[in-house]
Amino acid sequence: MKRASLHTLGCRLNQADSARLAADLLANGFELVPWGEPAELLVINSCAVTGVAAQKTRQTLSQARKRNPNAYIILCGCAATDPELTSSPTAHAADLLLPNPKPNSLIPFIPNELKHISGTPAGLDAKVSALHEGFTLPGTGVFPERTRANLKIQDGCNFRCTYCIVPQMRGPARSRDLDDILRETRDLLDHGFREIVLTGVNIAYYQNSGHDLADLVAKLVRLPGDFRIRLGSTEPGPVLDKLIGIMKSEPKLCRFLHLPLQNGDSEILRRMARRYTTTQYAETVNRAANEIPGVCLGTDVMVGFPGEDDAAFQRCYDFLDSLPLGLMHVFCYSPRPGTPAATWPNRPAPAIAHKREARLLELAKAKAEAFAQSQLGTTTQVLMETGQPANHGWSDNYLKVVLPADIQLDINTFHSCILKHLLPNEDRAMQGKLH
Repeated sequence: MKRASLHTLGCRLNQADSARLAADLLANGFELVPWGEPAELLVINSCAVTGVAAQKTRQTLSQARKRNPNAYIILCGCAATDPELTSSPTAHAADLLLPNPKPNSLIPFIPNELKHISGTPAGLDAKVSALHEGFTLPGTGVFPERTRANLKIQDGCNFRCTYCIVPQMRGPARSRDLDDILRETRDLLDHGFREIVLTGVNIAYYQNSGHDLADLVAKLVRLPGDFRIRLGSTEPGPVLDKLIGIMKSEPKLCRFLHLPLQNGDSEILRRMARRYTTTQYAETVNRAANEIPGVCLGTDVMVGFPGEDDAAFQRCYDFLDSLPLGLMHVFCYSPRPGTPAATWPNRPAPAIAHKREARLLELAKAKAEAFAQSQLGTTTQVLMETGQPANHGWSDNYLKVVLPADIQLDINTFHSCILKHLLPNEDRAMQGKLH
C-alpha cells in the first residue's frame, strides 16, 4: 500500500480542504501517515496570505524535499500561484503545483510511479474545474482530532481590500449548496464529531437559494444530536444582527464571534477599503456583548500599514481598548505583490511596526485576562479534548478549562463545569470543577 502524508498551513478553510483530500486518498487505497514519517506521496496545502505565511510554505517545501529526496510532492493552494515561490529555486522541490480552486480529488493528477523528477514542476497551467455558485463537495472530511471538524460552506471573495491577495488566489465568492452542507454535517456527526466549525473566506456573505448564513445556522442547530456549531471568522456585516439573535437563545451555537477589524483608525480603514466604519464596528461588538451573556468577541488587527503614523496608531490603540474584546490576533502588515497597498509609500519602518505590535499584544493579553476574570463562578459546557494527566477541554465561549488531575473523563464528551480561577501564564485558561 502506498503511503501519503498531508501538511496544512494557514486557515481553517485549508484544514477543511485537506480533510476532504485525505478522505479521497484513503478511499483510493492510500495509507495516511503523520507528517514527517516516510511516504511516497507528500501533499502540502499551502498559504500565502501574508509574507510570513509564504515564507513558511517555502520552508516547508524545502524541508520536505530534504527529508524525502525520492517522494512525489504536490504543492496545492494559495502558494501554487505565488510568484515569490513559483519564480524561486524552491519551486523545483515540488513535482506538481495545483493552484486554487483545489480539485475534489488528487487522484487524476497522481502518476502511477511516485518518484521525484528533477526540473521545473508540472502543473503551473493545470486546469481544474472551478467551484461554482451552489457548489457541492463529495464525501466527508477526515480529521485527526475526534472532537472538532471544519466544514467548508463558502470560498472566494468579491471584495478588494487593498492589502489582500486572497481574491486573486481563491477567486470570486461562491457559496456551497445548503442541502450538501446539511448532508456532510450529518455524516460528521455520525462519525462522532461534537463540534462543527463553519469555515470559508467570507462566511458572513453566504447565500444559497435565498438562504443566508443565519438561515443556514438555524437549520444546522435543529439537527438531532448532542453537538455544537462554532462560527469561523465572520466579516462584520448585516447578517450579524440575525446571528446575534440566534446566539443569545440557541445553546447549540457557540457564544463566540470572531469579527476581523484590521485597524481601529478610520482613515486607515478607508485606505484598506474595508466596508464599515469604526462606529459601525463598535455598534456590532457592543450589541453582541450586551445581548449575549458570556460571549467571547475576537478580532484581527494589523499594524504598520502604509500611512500609519503615531497619531493613527494611538487612535487604533484607544479604539481597541474601548471594546469588550476577549481575543485579539495582532500582526504586522506585509506587502503582497499584486495588491494596491504593496506599492504605497509611507510604510512605517519595521522596528516601529514591531514596537506597535508589542503594545497591542500587551493589550490583547490584558483583554484576554479580563474576559476570563469576568467568567469566574459561571457554569459552562466543556468539550473534553485530552485525558490524563492534563484533563482539559474548551468552553463554547473559547476558554480552555483544565480539571483536577484525579478526575477521569472521556475525550469527546460534554461536561458542565464551574470556572474557579485563572491559571497562571496561560491566556484564557481556567481551572474548572465539575458541576
